[in-house]
Amino acid sequence: MGRSLLKRLMYSQLSVIDAFRILVGLADPRISFSVKAVPASVYWNFSIRDENFSDFVDYIGLPEGFDLVPVRCLASEQPALTVTLNVYEVSGIASGVRAEWSTYIHDHMGKVRYMVLEAASSNTSMDPVDIITRRSRVEHSTGPDCRTLVEDLQGGSFESAYRPTAAPVSGALAPEWLEANDYIYWRNGVCDRAFYDSGLANPRVILVDPATVELANNTHWQPFLEPLPRHVVQFTNPIDFVISPWDNM
Repeated sequence: MGRSLLKRLMYSQLSVIDAFRILVGLADPRISFSVKAVPASVYWNFSIRDENFSDFVDYIGLPEGFDLVPVRCLASEQPALTVTLNVYEVSGIASGVRAEWSTYIHDHMGKVRYMVLEAASSNTSMDPVDIITRRSRVEHSTGPDCRTLVEDLQGGSFESAYRPTAAPVSGALAPEWLEANDYIYWRNGVCDRAFYDSGLANPRVILVDPATVELANNTHWQPFLEPLPRHVVQFTNPIDFVISPWDNM
């Protein structure tokens, strides 16, 4: 009983000290963020149309000092200018089903990083661009038929349906695509720092044949993208993150 009380007293006081240090700017918060295995996290990776690249750059309005860069998502492919839609269910700092449209940039160290262009959530949450991520229609289920619906704030929608037929594989993803999650930037240049477990560092994924996916995309991103994704990647494992939100502020 004595050790139990000592544990509670000691670690509660450490938490109070951490809270004070965060409040006065001497420490950064560390928040848990867990991506569920069911429904699975799914990535649709689209190539940007060559003829629309300049218009796309103007449309997204990158902060000063950032440029789009090509990225390999699979270890077997050549880098390409890419827009990714990732849909997943999460608990922790945020909850519910989330959808994020992202592209890829170089940070100040020359590393490939995500830049989130637009976020949607089935529950109200926060982000550093809009502050409040308004609740919107985001639906996602992955078994045995995988169906996804994401509505954007301009009235468009993305719909996908497929049934995975391949067995999970490991080692198929490009390391730089996975490591791009270390720092996740937003359209105003603010970035979240992410620490993650083997669920992302060494994941097991299903590579879905894009030709088998039924897609309907009339979002405001559609005019800049090829009609079919280069690949659809479904994670079969959960991923545990610890996030330092708004790390460069």
